[in-house]
Amino acid sequence: MPHRGERGRIAEDIIRGVLAKVMPRRFSIGTGVVFSADGDVSRQTDIVIYDNFYNAPLLSEFGAGIFPAEIVFATLEVKSVLTKVELRRSIDAIMQMRKVGSKKRYVVPITVLQEGKSPRVVMTKQMEKTPPRNYIVAFSQRGLGPTYQHFCDNLRRCLDEDASHVHGVCILDKNWFAGRRAYKVPAELFGREGNGLLTLYAHILRQQQNFTVHAMDLEAYLPADGG
Repeated sequence: MPHRGERGRIAEDIIRGVLAKVMPRRFSIGTGVVFSADGDVSRQTDIVIYDNFYNAPLLSEFGAGIFPAEIVFATLEVKSVLTKVELRRSIDAIMQMRKVGSKKRYVVPITVLQEGKSPRVVMTKQMEKTPPRNYIVAFSQRGLGPTYQHFCDNLRRCLDEDASHVHGVCILDKNWFAGRRAYKVPAELFGREGNGLLTLYAHILRQQQNFTVHAMDLEAYLPADGG
């Protein structure tokens, strides 16, 4: 496929199709932009893994969606060929996504216990600052090293340039996965050669255990005057 844009769309469709078949039913797969009640907006995101049980996109038409930050579990940037330039662009998009996803507002049921009375459930508004998990998936790479170790060294240097954060990078034709350990500066990576896609899948599922998605606070997206 000679046209770069078409190659990119085909790559995204393949990865979305794979994830849609294997992800648990509580996860839905889409593409589009993510935004917060504060008005922050992500760049166009190739793959959005979101909650479609308690919540839903505010718009889903013509193959693209508008996703409140509260409903997003993870995002994936998809590349047909990952180069240093494309890696930098993906990291910049992910850092914007992390800003958008760090201001989430939920309505959470809290059980109130009072002596001599039956327990009662009260709906309480809460803010959550944990952003979604962010990954890069590429069918191949060019210029990032001939071996897994070279690739990890180049990825680590790129992440350390401006304290960027990416949860994991998967190179499909090499069967590589490299993830970043949380809260480690300079960056520390982990991963393996072999089973790259399966490792990515396992990492996405495992990371979702770190935070819970609740029903979003729709009132946070309405004008303050109620108009």
